[in-house]
Amino acid sequence: MALIDPPYGIEETTGRPVRPGRGKLRDRAFNKGESKFNKWDKKPNKEYFDELFRVSKNQIIWGGNYFPLPPTRCIVAWDKCQPWENFSQFELAWTSFDSPAQLFRFDNRTGDKIHPTQKPVALYTWLLNKYAKQGDKILDTHVGSASSLIACHKLGFEYWGFEIDPDYYALATARLEAVKAQMTFFD
Repeated sequence: MALIDPPYGIEETTGRPVRPGRGKLRDRAFNKGESKFNKWDKKPNKEYFDELFRVSKNQIIWGGNYFPLPPTRCIVAWDKCQPWENFSQFELAWTSFDSPAQLFRFDNRTGDKIHPTQKPVALYTWLLNKYAKQGDKILDTHVGSASSLIACHKLGFEYWGFEIDPDYYALATARLEAVKAQMTFFD
């Protein structure tokens, strides 16, 4: 199963450049350089999606509403419990599953973000519990903060992850390794 959060091409889609935040957001990873965000926020092309569909039986694609994907019955909405109207209140994921649309509510306002589009581990844990089957191998082609890989590790799924940005790769690797180093006790 491919479980991905590719760049949405915000500037390309809206026609407006991404600008650094104000106040508390000024120091977030999102604002470590406007040019860096614009450099990696490029939508995957048709060939990428053709290959993704070739190598995976099922897919969950965050930002699916930004891509030319086939119609689906099952979308997933993440309600971010966001109190500020100038931020996205929720995010959508396109899925290849033939089941009713689903809603996941989770407040992700934490100070431990290492990536501007970081999703919570709890979201990926919920998705894996709901859609993955025992023995599935999980592919994430845009690892970012490694939340998906952490959820895979905790649930015992075999996984492959890729991250092109060397800085985010280093941060994600350290985050995943810290989780893997923790001792787990079973009843």
